[in-house]
Amino acid sequence: MDNNDSMEDETTKIREMLNDYVSSSPYNLNPDTKIVDRVIKGLVMRKSKYGYFYCPCRIVTGDAEKDGKTICPCVYHIEEIERDGECHCNLFVRGN
Repeated sequence: MDNNDSMEDETTKIREMLNDYVSSSPYNLNPDTKIVDRVIKGLVMRKSKYGYFYCPCRIVTGDAEKDGKTICPCVYHIEEIERDGECHCNLFVRGN
């Protein structure tokens, strides 16, 4: 399998996970598909580099406990959506 196949597999995996998450949460994916695609690309790049789907809007510190909180969907997104209507990276938005 070449790198493009691997990236496509990871993209499919994260899209499925995100769709599963929003189907059982009060949140939606951002209706702007360009934003969603950009964030997913960042998540896939982080998975390739660090081994996990770390949120692309957070700094990876190397501290497993801190970094674990930023695996998508990160622990911060609920508070951010409640406060701002969207999470910091704009992937998730308040549901209808």
